[in-house]
Amino acid sequence: MALLKDSQGSNRLQLSKTRIIVLAIFMIAPIMYMVGNLFYIQILHPERLIAEGNARVIRNYKFEPPRGLITDRKGKILAISVPVKTVDADPKFLHEEGVYKNKKKMQQIADILEMDVNELYKKTSDPTRRYVQLKRYLELENAAKLAKISRKGLVLNDTYRRSYPTGEVNAQLVGILNGEGKGIYGVEQSFNRYLTSTATTNVGKKDRYNNVIENDGVVQEGTYGGNIILSIDNRLQAYTFSKLKERIEEVDAEYGMATLLDVKTGEVLSMVSYPSFDPNNRVHFDSTNAQNRTVSSLFEPGSTVKPIIALAALEAKSTNWKEVFDTRPFIVDGKVVKDSHAMASGTVFDIIKFSSNTGMARIAMRIGPHKAMNMLNRYGLGYKTGSLLVGESAGVLNENRPFWADIDKAVLGFGYGILVTNLQMVQAYANLARGGVSRPLTILRRKNIPEGKLVSDPRETRNMIAALESVVDSGTGGKAAIDRYRVAGKTGTAKIAEGGGYGKEYTATFAGFAPISDPRFAMVVVISKPHAKSYYGGTVSGPVFSAVMSRALQVYNIKPDKVAVDNTSK
Repeated sequence: MALLKDSQGSNRLQLSKTRIIVLAIFMIAPIMYMVGNLFYIQILHPERLIAEGNARVIRNYKFEPPRGLITDRKGKILAISVPVKTVDADPKFLHEEGVYKNKKKMQQIADILEMDVNELYKKTSDPTRRYVQLKRYLELENAAKLAKISRKGLVLNDTYRRSYPTGEVNAQLVGILNGEGKGIYGVEQSFNRYLTSTATTNVGKKDRYNNVIENDGVVQEGTYGGNIILSIDNRLQAYTFSKLKERIEEVDAEYGMATLLDVKTGEVLSMVSYPSFDPNNRVHFDSTNAQNRTVSSLFEPGSTVKPIIALAALEAKSTNWKEVFDTRPFIVDGKVVKDSHAMASGTVFDIIKFSSNTGMARIAMRIGPHKAMNMLNRYGLGYKTGSLLVGESAGVLNENRPFWADIDKAVLGFGYGILVTNLQMVQAYANLARGGVSRPLTILRRKNIPEGKLVSDPRETRNMIAALESVVDSGTGGKAAIDRYRVAGKTGTAKIAEGGGYGKEYTATFAGFAPISDPRFAMVVVISKPHAKSYYGGTVSGPVFSAVMSRALQVYNIKPDKVAVDNTSK
């Protein structure tokens, strides 16, 4: 810097060029540095800033599609996943927002959540806690009301609640879900993998309230749960349930079960057991009532297996329809074999018609257990039916026992010493109805009918059907008769084993099919431990069979095959 005189002779200060340059450098350099740094960060290499920004707003979030529907054959919904919200409290924000001290707002929250306000205060009293579960399922309408009360103190998340519109009618068949959303019992468990959906993972930008403001794409594609169409006809299912329940209460029985099968297709049209439970309200849940007894509960079939054992003897030429048997009481291994309906003698036809235990005992002892067991196997007893339902039992035939006492051979003839399920028996009677042709059954609606397999002699089977018709017309099964339709059926009354012997309780069964001219439906009704009125299969279970079979024939518009008798005088 120097003091110089200008042209007028005045003194002035003047910076040297060097100093000006240096000063300019000191002034411009920081600006250039900042500009360059910004250019470098934002233009040339913006990745780090972008990553830091995204880390604050971009989140992965999931969308879970609903679990698959379960419907009956006509599309009636039996199980559906309804969108709802879970509600958690964040006490920290409830206190910061002043909601906790606002009695009016806290009461509103409690009312919407249907909980005591004191309990709500207790759960949210600690401001250091972050998340407290308040309600697992809340309808969307009420969730929207909660969102207006507190933005951050109440955390709402999407979920689904499984709903069962038909309630206890289909409860054991359809099943339920556990707390983790997995099927337990029934179709829900049997087809859990097929019904289950998988979540889609998306990536997007969220605001501070966790709301998605921009969707940036899919990280992992999810799948929707598959829908299942059952073979069940809910019209018949509901009617069967009501009639079974009504009858069980009338005879003061412990439980009962009934299955209706389409003989033509092998589809199960109704499958119920009672007592049941409410799948939508499990406050008083009893796992015993959640079991599908039609596939899991075992019972001795009693006289309902007599037609099958008799077919084994007829097919083996060990007897014929003309032979007359001595049906008076007799002693085997020190035990008396006798009939509840006494008769001195009878043919196979009479033995079936009047359900003679002594006659069948003689037949069974003559052919031996192995031929009888072979026919039972061919009719589907001793094996699972292939229903695919979890918990299905194969039954117990004990066909491989090393020794058969004479009394064991005798009682096999009238259904003791073996255990079957309701579903097995209805399959067996459907095989009879088809003239000795076995066809796989299903609980899923069937598009194509599988080929059948001949399991017994068609001629002998037709004759047996005639004998079974006489059971309903003038034998022990009169209570199962249906106006204007020819019905074939068999009663079964078996004592229940207990404590190494047989007690005083009974299983009352009726099995049959209709119409005989062109069989369409087969049905088996089993009622355990009736205590009022009677314990005989025809009397106890026959009326349920008659009512439900009659309704099925009407619903499906099946032509009557019985000529009405005109008793009016001319």
